Amino acid sequence: MSRSPLRIATTRQLELSVRAAGFEPVILPEQVTDDFNRSLDSRLADGRVYRPFLENNNIDLVLDYNTGTMTFVPDGDQPGPVALTTASLNIPYVACYLDPITSTMANVEWVDHWHLLESPAWIKGISDTAHAEELTRFGVPNVLNVPMGGPDGEFVTEPRPQPDRGAVIAFLGHPASSWFRSNVPILPKQLFAGLTAAAVHADMPDVPFHKIYYDLYEFGELPLATDDAPTRARKVQAYYADKFTYNAYLAVRQRDRWARFLKLKLGDSFELVGDHWGETYGLDHTPRIWDMAEVRRRMRHVPICLNLIKGNIETSLIVRHFEITAHGGFMLTYPTPELDQYFEIGKECDVFHSEAELLDKIEYYLSHPDKRYEIAAAGQRRTLSEHLTSHRIARLVKVLQQGGVLGGGPESTPSGAPAEPVTAPREFVEAR
Repeated sequence: MSRSPLRIATTRQLELSVRAAGFEPVILPEQVTDDFNRSLDSRLADGRVYRPFLENNNIDLVLDYNTGTMTFVPDGDQPGPVALTTASLNIPYVACYLDPITSTMANVEWVDHWHLLESPAWIKGISDTAHAEELTRFGVPNVLNVPMGGPDGEFVTEPRPQPDRGAVIAFLGHPASSWFRSNVPILPKQLFAGLTAAAVHADMPDVPFHKIYYDLYEFGELPLATDDAPTRARKVQAYYADKFTYNAYLAVRQRDRWARFLKLKLGDSFELVGDHWGETYGLDHTPRIWDMAEVRRRMRHVPICLNLIKGNIETSLIVRHFEITAHGGFMLTYPTPELDQYFEIGKECDVFHSEAELLDKIEYYLSHPDKRYEIAAAGQRRTLSEHLTSHRIARLVKVLQQGGVLGGGPESTPSGAPAEPVTAPREFVEAR
């Protein structure tokens, strides 16, 4: 039986959220780099530090973002084979992805990356429901849909201040597509698959890419358990290569077009904060603000905080939904299929669907500040009560306990890998 409270080994980034969720955070040793794209050799070297640390600190669970703390140790006496450090100690490990799995481990050969993903020795927390579904469909074990949440911290809940002078609407973020800056050639087949999916999505926005790709148009073959490991890896790699054009379409549809449109129509009344806008689209912009206190102040002080979605998100929400609302900003956002599962549209945030509607909403809310303040306050109450990272961690632990992965739940048998795969793509949404 595990101790109470659970001891969760994690990073500085998640320390406050782990504590706010009611657990004891134990900060993992800081290595030369915790870059989630680092090589397998680097992770193996880190394992020599992590193993004694985890063993000596009686850790119940290891939790991080994007596999940043995934390390390895030799597996047996033979040179070559390795094991996850956590699995060697029978400690459950959860990596929550802020972006798709393809955005991590860039310095690891794809076949090795995919071999790791197929390992049942760790749990993959995926924020986008469509991405969780496709990974489960590929046969990846222990995929759990863990929604984004706002970072825990100190929040100002008094009535919003008078807006700053200057821009009346602002967006904080980078371009969502590397399409116009990439030197990687796109094959005609990839264009056809991606653009076909974009055409279907325009008519049926609730249908995710994997259903269009495999079920409607049969562009590729699913990896099978009977395939050898390199074949499974090759099939999945081909799928994501074909999806690139579709992601570029989503990036333009959900984010980049709106930045260009508002700069053209509003000029300096629209502040675009982030990098690469100039080199990608020739747009005037404010460079990325690294001081998070200033970022949060702007969210709260600008009359309208615009939220635009990344191109790698099909169905779910991004961190910015919860950051803006947590800090009392008025959020006007491009919609996603699952937005109304987290916020009451028109009462806790608002949305737009077209260029004309966007301008109309901006004009309306600038001339109705009381309505703006009312929605911002309601959105803040919702996020602070339900949608912080600590809420996600508390729910995650409960699910792991119910599944027997962690002690403290029914039929609890602590283990580094669940006896039965954790495959509940909608577990968090339905159980909130």
